[in-house]
Amino acid sequence: MSHHLPSKHIICVGAVYIDTVLTVPHFPQEDTKLRAKKLMRRRGGNTANTLEVLTQLLENDPAPLLQPPQGVEDPGTWLHLISVLPHHASPACCFIMDSLPHVDLGESSIFRHEHEDAAASYIIQSQETLSRTIVSVNELPEMTLDEFKIRINTLSHRSSDKGIPQFWIHFEGRVPDITLECVRFLRHEHPEHKISVECEKPERSGMIEVATFANAVFYSKLWVETHGFGEARTFLEAQLGDTREEAILCCTWGAGGATAVQKNMVGENQWAAVDAWKPHEGDRRQVVDTIGAGGMP
Repeated sequence: MSHHLPSKHIICVGAVYIDTVLTVPHFPQEDTKLRAKKLMRRRGGNTANTLEVLTQLLENDPAPLLQPPQGVEDPGTWLHLISVLPHHASPACCFIMDSLPHVDLGESSIFRHEHEDAAASYIIQSQETLSRTIVSVNELPEMTLDEFKIRINTLSHRSSDKGIPQFWIHFEGRVPDITLECVRFLRHEHPEHKISVECEKPERSGMIEVATFANAVFYSKLWVETHGFGEARTFLEAQLGDTREEAILCCTWGAGGATAVQKNMVGENQWAAVDAWKPHEGDRRQVVDTIGAGGMP
């Protein structure tokens, strides 16, 4: 008779966009006409990009780091997206769901049946400077705390037949006040779950308090510089006093790579730094584009 390990779930909470990308020879001047070189339509958004990468990592992992004991069945890792989407039968929603075939959207996401259009971004990508200029629109009403509670409690109940499920819940943090209510609910009702959050856009100042509840926090270069710091390590050192025990803090720095630290209350904090990947002479691999670089984790 075989036994089962607890099921593992990664749940990403945030918006999904449909991106329309216009590749142009140079950025247009106001009130002029310019012919695009290429038009592309694809699914985007930080959380969806994160799930795309997680799918590839899980598919290409030849062997888990920890093998289950003999006679114990490992249920694997399940990916979920909690996002506000238009009507489930709308062309926009079908496009999004088809783009994430290995992610649970149907039961975990929130469908606004009176809406046909998803959140959208219109992106002008300049061949001259490799810059990307983004204009976004989202007319979908944001997720409420009650809607989030229902999804988490449903997933917890559905996954509990083989022991207490292991959840890692990642927040894009689009609406700081709702996100704060969600993480407070998790810490009170589901303290066993892990939480990670993004602090990317400085105007979302309420994410500072959200970060105090998280097991992992991802900061952007723009966030750090807006808060008066010129490099990642000094900024992360300043955040350690306001974060949870054993929290992991990571700061992305574009072409400067990334820096991370794990807080240790009784010993020395553990630091790590990586350089950004850059193609070298003769390297056949090249950067495709930077549009998806907003997916921070």
